[in-house]
Amino acid sequence: MDFKWTKVALLVSISSMPLIAFATDANQVQQGQMTEAEELQLLKKQLILLNQQLQMQQQAINQMAQKVLAKEAKLKQAAPTSTAQPTNTPPPEKVASNQQQNIQRPPQQSTQIATSNAQRSSQVAIKKEPERSRSTEDVLQEAHNVFDRKLTIEPSLTYSYYGRKDLVLRGFLALDAIFLGNLNLDRIRSNTVQLDLTTRYTLNDSWQFEMAMPFVYRLNKYESVGEGNSSQLYESADVEGAQIGDMSVAAYYRIMTEGNGWPDWVWNVRVRMPTGEDPFGINLESSESGNLTYPDQIATGAGVWGISTGFSLAKTYDPAIVFFNLNYGTFLSEEYGDLSGLPGLSPGEIDLGDYIDYSLGLAFAVSERMSIGMSFNQRFFTKTRQKPLGGEWQDIARTDTNTANLGLGATLALTENFSMVTSIGAGLTEDSPDYQISLRFPYRF
Repeated sequence: MDFKWTKVALLVSISSMPLIAFATDANQVQQGQMTEAEELQLLKKQLILLNQQLQMQQQAINQMAQKVLAKEAKLKQAAPTSTAQPTNTPPPEKVASNQQQNIQRPPQQSTQIATSNAQRSSQVAIKKEPERSRSTEDVLQEAHNVFDRKLTIEPSLTYSYYGRKDLVLRGFLALDAIFLGNLNLDRIRSNTVQLDLTTRYTLNDSWQFEMAMPFVYRLNKYESVGEGNSSQLYESADVEGAQIGDMSVAAYYRIMTEGNGWPDWVWNVRVRMPTGEDPFGINLESSESGNLTYPDQIATGAGVWGISTGFSLAKTYDPAIVFFNLNYGTFLSEEYGDLSGLPGLSPGEIDLGDYIDYSLGLAFAVSERMSIGMSFNQRFFTKTRQKPLGGEWQDIARTDTNTANLGLGATLALTENFSMVTSIGAGLTEDSPDYQISLRFPYRF
């Protein structure tokens, strides 16, 4: 008991010494009796007194810790059969060493530790960006590219309808006002069903390769007014055919990954191979009256090699995605033994010209597994040229076309790896299909 009160009295006396000195010095400073040099000496003196006080308190703590450990050891010896609870109290020498290190730690080290802790706290406080939902990933795959799936196999089915009417004048104008001849109204209706099998392989985070193989079935109906020289009777003919279309291979390179306000930027190059039935040299047939002329078979390909390149941009504003594509393509000229379907051979060279297309769209992730979107795309073709054998290049009339399409679609993730993508498009120009419906079923490994 005497030892306890002795320690208490010692601690009280130690604590009161600097307080009395601080009060005396503070009165002198308030009265303006000290110069700046004397104030500096005073601060040093106070720092020394505080350090002495901490050292004396540390010695008292060490002595008390040794006494506690001695009492615990004595109790354990008195009751050896009792189950002792493990203690995590470190030995007094270690406690004293740790306390002394804390007392003698330089201010610069303490500042660095505090700065490090503050930075660590700020990093924890930063919100982590939400991961892309499955529906968002599907939308990006269809409108852009996704490089986090090793292999993707995508079968698709597309139906498009195209109808066109032409007023054909066979005759001449008399007196610049009277037409003499036949007026024919020709109509073409085309139904096309295309089955595509597309395979994409992702090499790494920057490169992706694609191969597409289409199978095309087409049914064309040709009609013309004037059967039997009657303005109310139609002559008609149906032509159908099914064959493999033009295969293509493509490579995609990611220039920039989305982040810090920048969109995802992907460059692409595509090569189209003339594996389908070319449209050159197809025989033309006529009706009995000669009023209707139509081909005897259907073309499923362009007949020449084509190459295109461009880039696509995509930016995620969760839950919305904005994308933009721009491409330029050209066709290589090719020689054929017959460029027309008229009797006799018309050898020459054909050049389908160039084109430029762009598309832009917006999609929304409605839920984790469903998204809806809309898009607009347009393509401009230059005129097709032909060069008869030994002749000069000639432009073919009405081959510079402008196609535009407005599309709406929805994407549904059926399973973790399997999705269904639906879309419907409406043609906005005379050269575009009237409408188009497609179903895609990408399976991603």
